[in-house]
Amino acid sequence: MITFNGMAIGLVIAGVLVAGPAAAQKKFYKLGSFPPGTTPYIVNTAFANAVNKHVADTEIQISATGPATQHMLLVTEGKMDFAMSAPTAYRLMYKQIGPFKRLKDGKTRVRKMPMLFSYPIGAYHFVTYASSGIKSLSDLKGKSVFLGPPGGVATRNVTLIVEAMTGLKPRKDFKQIRMGWGAAAQAFQDRKFDVWVPVTNAPSPQVQQIALSNKIRILGLDKAKFDRPAWKKYWNQPGRRMVSIAPGTYGKNQVNTEEALTTGAFVGMVARHDIPEETIYQMVKAFWENIADAHAMAKWAKTALTPELAVAAIAGDLHPGAAKYYREKGMKISVIYDPDKGIGK
Repeated sequence: MITFNGMAIGLVIAGVLVAGPAAAQKKFYKLGSFPPGTTPYIVNTAFANAVNKHVADTEIQISATGPATQHMLLVTEGKMDFAMSAPTAYRLMYKQIGPFKRLKDGKTRVRKMPMLFSYPIGAYHFVTYASSGIKSLSDLKGKSVFLGPPGGVATRNVTLIVEAMTGLKPRKDFKQIRMGWGAAAQAFQDRKFDVWVPVTNAPSPQVQQIALSNKIRILGLDKAKFDRPAWKKYWNQPGRRMVSIAPGTYGKNQVNTEEALTTGAFVGMVARHDIPEETIYQMVKAFWENIADAHAMAKWAKTALTPELAVAAIAGDLHPGAAKYYREKGMKISVIYDPDKGIGK
């Protein structure tokens, strides 16, 4: 019996010794994201799924907490591996303004988060209930409005849009709702405030859910005000796009009879600069060579996630591994913001 037990124990130990090194080879990575239902979450999930399925001994885990600005800082500090960024956010970090005004090393930090690809995040949806009586952005005076999460780039952008279109300022002319993306979506569904501004490709699952049982209105921009200096200040930043949301995008409960003109932006995925070139190459390759899986996740994905758009709005550096893949495919890389190279201001 002693011999048998000894053999059994020996086999278990041997099993551990054999399995241990194999298990240790698997590498885990953390990807910061917007919450479920948003464009970045869908893109990030598609990227993680492709890597987890097609890159051996590799797993990406998604962390859907906090704003993108926080994720960017964590990537530059080596505390997170992947995150969403944007040309506008890159510019703010580089110049150490807005949510990055406390930084002293913004110009060096941006080099620690090279991009993997870009994509259009979609449109700023200025959503209100039809029963609110709000029919234009000028009606926001005295109302309660969610502009975006505290410290987020989206909050800064939406504030600039509202001020350019109306002259109204948060906290002075209307109540600014301060909470995270997920909490705001739920609070708006519970009718805790008047206007909700998610940024996402249309149709948005979150907006669709609300419109299933509520009449909603999408507020649009006024073209007549595009010549205002305040609008030009907003529009002349890198990565801006004009977008329209058609009547009926959210079904019969969307009361708009004309398209709602709004704006959106290019964003992108960034990575820690010290992740090996070959690792990133394999990840990017897995994503684009299985992109049909991502396209199946949302109606807008087929037009938003393309190899051409992937290199259409690069801010700063491309990770060498990503650059290797795009060069192999003969792609022309378009850097739209990199002051160190004289691109953008």
